[in-house]
Amino acid sequence: MELLVAASAEFERVVTELPEGSWELPTPCEVSVRELVEHVVEGNRFAVAVLAGASATAAWGAVRAQKFGPDAVQESAAGQVEAFRAVAGDDVVHHPAGDITAEAFLRYRLVDVVVHAWDLLTTAGLDETLNTKLTEGLWALVEPELAEMLAFGSYGDGPSGTVTPEAPAQLRLLDAFGRRLT
Repeated sequence: MELLVAASAEFERVVTELPEGSWELPTPCEVSVRELVEHVVEGNRFAVAVLAGASATAAWGAVRAQKFGPDAVQESAAGQVEAFRAVAGDDVVHHPAGDITAEAFLRYRLVDVVVHAWDLLTTAGLDETLNTKLTEGLWALVEPELAEMLAFGSYGDGPSGTVTPEAPAQLRLLDAFGRRLT
């Protein structure tokens, strides 16, 4: 749970640092900064619903009915943390791609939040350095499950094959999930 709290805090930090004029800029995800922030908020809210037992369809319906307000990032992140605290790792989550464990779903959510934090930093032209302890912890968690996660199909082109095992965790993490740093 410590990683989710850290990831949420990092995403919140990044959102608060975004320059006012950056909200309509296109991100590496081919959506605007605003749409990407809303995507993460919706993912957080979706997690709350499915971790409470909702089907994927019902969860998306509930999420889409909610508004995006000024406190949405913080509120949705706090709700997601509490929802993950309330379940066991082997509990079943009704994900759109099929039923998975809460533990696997947590890895997906962590990657979504952290990689999209970097997407926002790079789009806004800010320092792209993420919290080192967070990226090291997340890489240690996802590296053994990387093939399974990439098979999920939502992470871009996957690893480039050009990043060495000695590279910093942030670089290995971002590269594994389709981000190409110049």
